Amino acid sequence: MKAYPAISRRSLLLGSISTAAVAAMPAQAQSPAGMLRLTGPTSGIASLDPALARDLDTNFLVRQIFRGMMGFDNDLRPVPELASDVAISGDHLAYTFRLRDDATFHDGRRIRAADVVASLARAMNPATANGDRSALAATTYLMDIAGAADLLAGRTQTLAGATAIDEATVRLRLDAPRATFLMKLASVTASVVDVQQATSSPDWWKRPNGTGPFKVVSINPGSLLKLAPVATWRGQPIAVAGVEVLLGASSGLPFNLYQADKIDIVPSIPDENVAFAKDPNSGITGTLTSVPQFAFRYLAFGNTQPPLDDPHLRRALALAFPATNYATITLNDLALPAHGVIPPGMLGQRDWSGSIAPVDVGKARTELAASRYGAAAKVPPIEIYAADAGPAETFRDVVGPPLGLDIRVVELDFPDFLTGLARRQFPAYSLYWGADYPDPESILQMLWGSGSPDNYTGYSNAAFNRALTVARAELDEARRGEQYRQAQQILLDDHAVIPLMFDVAYALVRPGVHRARITPMGLLGLEQLSMDR
Repeated sequence: MKAYPAISRRSLLLGSISTAAVAAMPAQAQSPAGMLRLTGPTSGIASLDPALARDLDTNFLVRQIFRGMMGFDNDLRPVPELASDVAISGDHLAYTFRLRDDATFHDGRRIRAADVVASLARAMNPATANGDRSALAATTYLMDIAGAADLLAGRTQTLAGATAIDEATVRLRLDAPRATFLMKLASVTASVVDVQQATSSPDWWKRPNGTGPFKVVSINPGSLLKLAPVATWRGQPIAVAGVEVLLGASSGLPFNLYQADKIDIVPSIPDENVAFAKDPNSGITGTLTSVPQFAFRYLAFGNTQPPLDDPHLRRALALAFPATNYATITLNDLALPAHGVIPPGMLGQRDWSGSIAPVDVGKARTELAASRYGAAAKVPPIEIYAADAGPAETFRDVVGPPLGLDIRVVELDFPDFLTGLARRQFPAYSLYWGADYPDPESILQMLWGSGSPDNYTGYSNAAFNRALTVARAELDEARRGEQYRQAQQILLDDHAVIPLMFDVAYALVRPGVHRARITPMGLLGLEQLSMDR
């Protein structure tokens, strides 16, 4: 899932509350037997509407309440979810889905094909976000469907490419073949909602008539969400009695909460706590596993606004910064050095490394002299925006003094940072990005493709776009991978990005909690879990 409010599962959660605050929190009533206890967004929940949820932590919660026709299995392959099967036409333009006989809303009403069509159309309709198209996650995931652009632009109120063939059959038609379509259809955005309820009240999402394995019992958006399992899910009982999710300030420092027996799973332990968790004398009980993630941290430099529109200046910045040291030294080898932006393991390929020039401050100064500014003193201040200032401050402190550049880090509150990103107000920024689907397109196209709403700097490169255009239509995985490698190298050669690290999640699961599998995209569905207590 992609990086919005929980941009960093590790860094942003650290400053929410002090260690002492764990002990100072009001005592909670003892959770019932079989109740799974988790943490959610430290910023609280603004909405559980699948059409609007865009951050990693909120998307995880929405995924428990809503589902769509497709989902992911434990190997991150797209598989039917509310659909029983899918048939793909020979030209790969038409996808026909048959809904499961037991696909129902939480109130017991059977999900019909018309509900699917209405949900997809609602997710693409600007009216769902009060006219703000940038707030719709569907602009990233559902644009392959024919007619999506017209609906998004307000030229129609229907989604031309979505048709209810009969009560249980949905056909989706694409504008062009897309190798990643079923992956994107497994996103939270493509979930089926009760559209009649969703248009009845702005607060409908607080007690939604969902379509997933858990239903909302109660919610205080700033402190606590309680979920209960539906009777059966896909014909099977759910083994946990319910889920309690701490929200807001009470969810900060999850490792401390785990030690205080307030939660049962820490999906990603903060770096500074990993050594302690590994220590057999620490007294920490549970299963500790490490899983490389389809997620990375990076610095982005746009190429359309001065002074960063000067390629010599961007090259100077890259040549002066030993980026691989961020993982090996700053993070003490708790993350993987990044030699590109495509995480290892995507499409089954272990190594996606690109070619990056070695650090050379002398060459960096030469590049700076070759820029239109001619000298560091003439370069306007370079501002890097972030919600978590640490990585950008490291870059500033390492690069600024030897080159004589005025590099400024602007740290913003999370909501302001997100708004600024969406409005493309930042010529440079620092971000942690987690993939929403297991294909390099979810990084390359989303973050740097022209026309992508997540291309936050407005980066533009014709050769890069051509490589991605070929990749999007390439159904052969090996040939698609070659196009992705080419696009990544163009991006690196243009110095539009400095990759800092590929994340590794160190997950801690309490004894008695079973089948809590952490995937390279994090913890997905909770319906597969069971508990002894």
